[in-house]
Amino acid sequence: MDIKEFKSYFEKLDIDPSRVSLDLLKEIQKKHLANFSFNNISVLLKQDISLDIDDIIDKIIVNNLGGYCFEHNKLMYEILKSLGFTVHILIAKVLNNQDIDSPRTHRITLVEWRNNQYLLDVGFGAVCPQIPLNINDTKDNKDYRIIKNKDNDYQLELLTKEGYFKLYKFNLMKYTEADCVMGNFYSSSYPNAIFVNNFVISLRLEESTLSLRNNTFYRISENETKIIEIQNHKQLYLIINNDFNIPITEEQCNNLFKITKIQKER
Repeated sequence: MDIKEFKSYFEKLDIDPSRVSLDLLKEIQKKHLANFSFNNISVLLKQDISLDIDDIIDKIIVNNLGGYCFEHNKLMYEILKSLGFTVHILIAKVLNNQDIDSPRTHRITLVEWRNNQYLLDVGFGAVCPQIPLNINDTKDNKDYRIIKNKDNDYQLELLTKEGYFKLYKFNLMKYTEADCVMGNFYSSSYPNAIFVNNFVISLRLEESTLSLRNNTFYRISENETKIIEIQNHKQLYLIINNDFNIPITEEQCNNLFKITKIQKER
């Protein structure tokens, strides 16, 4: 796509796309995460999740409805490609600190810049990195590291108080949009898929992270975490619309609250 197609994106985020650089990559990633929510609302409401770029632009940029990795990271891929960056589709296996044989259900983007390769991800929710990570050198990053695991895969890990937490692993094989279609179908339809059985929303702001997990809302900053238990759909409606700035109806919030309540009681 031509860069003109993304004019509204750059205007909304107050970004000057003319200065193509690593700093521009950093600015795009940080501002995207702070303005466009990660969520699986469409999955739980059984709405069609289109991977057509025009539909993604309409959903995320125009209507501010957010989405999950197959939407966010396709949008990012197309934006960076329009700017002239060399980009590749990668599909990762989510680990959540477990040594399990999981399917490839997480889309990410590999960016080549000045003989280095960077992982750029805007679709991993509340623990998503806020800057591109050099896949071969993360020693200067205090929060994340990328290592080679026992299977010789790249593995993204987050530093926590308990040590490093394994987020996902990936390789540099060639992946295509067809792989994304399969992963998207699994993530939105398979009965045991995470997003079919849990409700999540997040925004990675400059100084804090907003995270909703089922019926609990977290406001996480460096020094404290405020926790609010959601008691009814009206409270959920106010949080989704006011805190996450997602314009959904009270009826939709009522349906979401009922779904998460049923899942909690299982």
